[in-house]
Amino acid sequence: REITIPAGTLLTGKIHLEDHLNFVSGDISVETDEGMTRLTGVQIAVPSKKGIKRAGYAHADTIWTTVHATPAKTPEEAEMLLVVDSFEKYLEVQKCLG
Repeated sequence: REITIPAGTLLTGKIHLEDHLNFVSGDISVETDEGMTRLTGVQIAVPSKKGIKRAGYAHADTIWTTVHATPAKTPEEAEMLLVVDSFEKYLEVQKCLG
């Protein structure tokens, strides 16, 4: 999944159900496992743990690519399998997965 984030955009992401990798090209401050971090240029394989909801601010136009392993055949199916909109839903899914 890839998005282009225009300069000056403040955004939040969805809550991912699995660990995954991100590739970033641009200039963005984003909440990471180590706290707020400014990513500039090209950043390869920025890891994300499941259950994380990121917030960020794009200082310049930024391309953010998220890489997931999924059997989904469509973007809509992949979204249903990979992300949720609330921490309550995240905990519910994790409980079901045991």
